[in-house]
Amino acid sequence: MRIPRCLAPSALVGVLALAGCSGGTQTDDNTPVTAPATVGTTTTTATASTAPTDAPTPTSDPAMPALHGKTYEQAQAEFTRRGISAARLTAAAHHKDVALPRDHDSWYVCETSPRPGAPLTGTTTVTVRLAKDFSDCTTSFNGYLYEKNDPASAP
Repeated sequence: MRIPRCLAPSALVGVLALAGCSGGTQTDDNTPVTAPATVGTTTTTATASTAPTDAPTPTSDPAMPALHGKTYEQAQAEFTRRGISAARLTAAAHHKDVALPRDHDSWYVCETSPRPGAPLTGTTTVTVRLAKDFSDCTTSFNGYLYEKNDPASAP
C-alpha cells in the first residue's frame, strides 16, 4: 500500500504541534515535570454596533449619455442635468474639410468619444464631432463632406 506524498508532511506537522502543546514546565535536570497551574479564563463577547458611520459611500462613475442628434447646446444641458461638468466637452468638426465656427451651439452631434454608456472617470475628456446640418452626419467621402475635397476621389 502506497502512502500519498502529502500525508507524511501533514502527519509530521501534526506530531510537532502536539509536542509543543504538551504544557508543563521544562527543567534541565531529571526532576519530574509539573503540570501547569490551571488559570481561570473569562470570555468576553463583542457586540456589533449598529450606529451609522459618517464615511461617504463610494459612487460609481457616471455613464456617457447618448448625444447623437442633439445640438451642442442640448449636449451641454444634458451634461449639466446629469451633474457632469459641461467643461469636459470638447467640440470638433465631423468632417476634415469643414471648419468649426466659434458659435457652434446649434450644430448637431454626429458622434462622441467615448461611446454612449462608457464610464466617465474624473479625467475623461469627451469629444463631440459636430455637423451644421444633422443630415451631414451620414455624408462622408473618406472623412470629407464634399467629394471634391477628397484627395482620393478621381477628378
